[in-house]
Amino acid sequence: MQATRFAVPPEWFDGAVLFWEEIGGIAAHVWSYLQVMRHAGILDRISGMVVGVPRDIAGLDGPGEPSLREIVDDVLGDRDIPVLAGVDVGHAGANLPMPVGIRVGLDAGERTLALLEPAVR
Repeated sequence: MQATRFAVPPEWFDGAVLFWEEIGGIAAHVWSYLQVMRHAGILDRISGMVVGVPRDIAGLDGPGEPSLREIVDDVLGDRDIPVLAGVDVGHAGANLPMPVGIRVGLDAGERTLALLEPAVR
């Protein structure tokens, strides 16, 4: 979305935890999508990232192919933000809902993501 006229203003990401997942795609496209966010300044504004379980991604984890971690690390560069990966959000696994716009606690070391306020009123 950030590479279109429907782009969200970058300041909407200030302090946010960005979550995303990819299914049935191509590893090079995942890298490109993340690069668009990097160039839009979004990755400089977020306070953490949650990555869903990749499913059916061509060009990922095969011989001579990058892992999802390598792609994320490459795009993040020297940004010091916690990344929690392999979370069953989106189309994979248990398909846990991820509410948008509420405060969360993210501890990548402990592999926890906690909702700090109600998701619905």
